[in-house]
Amino acid sequence: MTIGKGFILAATMAGACLLGACATSGQTDSVNSAYAAATSKDAARPAPPAANGKKPTWSVPSEAEVAGALEKKYLEATKDFVKLKKNDELMFCKRYREIGSSIARINCLTVAEVRVQVDQMEQYRDDMRNRSGKCTLGAGVGAAPCSAGQ
Repeated sequence: MTIGKGFILAATMAGACLLGACATSGQTDSVNSAYAAATSKDAARPAPPAANGKKPTWSVPSEAEVAGALEKKYLEATKDFVKLKKNDELMFCKRYREIGSSIARINCLTVAEVRVQVDQMEQYRDDMRNRSGKCTLGAGVGAAPCSAGQ
């Protein structure tokens, strides 16, 4: 009976080590260090170590660089994001956990992706505002009949 419990414990530990190795892949080390540098409270934000070969270089941009890249409405939408630079391209990053996973990941968006998402959300909101209160004939079972004024 104790051999079975020992085997289960060993298998569980091996699985945890394997998951830990997958979660700390070498490619994301530079983004993790840049993210940590950007979210630290220190006044001097050190840049992550220089990349060698194929790995991208991550750094922390100045507030002037961020303000110069985006208009006010996009800056408001990205206020909860951490601003980083990947090979001199401005990125907006956020740490999150996927549903069902305990491993936190960092998701980054480019300036163009931020603009597209903000514009699509504004269009969606406008569509929903324009659609509310309008009469739709035959909208479904039990739908209220439309009056002549709508």
